[in-house]
Amino acid sequence: MPLDSPLACFALAISPLVTLIFVSAGWFKREPASRPSIAAAIPLCLTSIAILLGRSAVVLIETFNKIATGETAGLRSVVSGILRVQRPLAWGFADFGVCLIVLLSFMVFLKYSRDDESPLLHAYVALPALIVTATAVAALFLLVYLQASTLDLVMMIVDTHRIHELASRFGTVAPAYFARRISTQLLAVAFLSFSVFCTLIVTGVTSLFWRQKQNSRQAFAVVLTLGALLGCGISVLNELGFVDYLLRVH
Repeated sequence: MPLDSPLACFALAISPLVTLIFVSAGWFKREPASRPSIAAAIPLCLTSIAILLGRSAVVLIETFNKIATGETAGLRSVVSGILRVQRPLAWGFADFGVCLIVLLSFMVFLKYSRDDESPLLHAYVALPALIVTATAVAALFLLVYLQASTLDLVMMIVDTHRIHELASRFGTVAPAYFARRISTQLLAVAFLSFSVFCTLIVTGVTSLFWRQKQNSRQAFAVVLTLGALLGCGISVLNELGFVDYLLRVH
């Protein structure tokens, strides 16, 4: 099942909930400068991905512990554990992308239905808050890359069809090297995902309340929004491709 835990369901509910709150606030606030900026919605929605990344590290460590203690064994157990983390993550990125498109569509609707002359993507937010927001979003996508590279290494080790790829990349090394490397990266994903989650919460709340109405930063908001959409689209394709590969191996 793609959603096999309450935590995954909770994470996937974050983006729609944030979107609903922002749409409601935008509808009832007539003055453009008083509406919440999309620069605040992006980090708050992306907290769902941070939660799913932290969950992925915990699930995989639990999977490997069961293999180490003899409760389960074989390629099927490894693939099942990875599928448990990759499916919700793929859904999470798709969820975020859809919600961001809904927010953008709502802003277009407000602009033209109310003859609003303000910029489409306004950011009446202090510059430090925007910079921290952009940094946090970039850090999250780098963390996604670290997690994906870790899982790909696991599959290279357990999938006999990729043994030559593993040898060409790492040469002849002891199994302990891979065990140490994978465990270190999983622990890093777990720790960094919690740190990024806290940072995203702080940056989102800061962007909501640290407002500078006289200084709209539309260009920054456009770059941040398009960057988040681009990163989300690439991540969705990568996750779905990896899930398809896992299903074929499984």
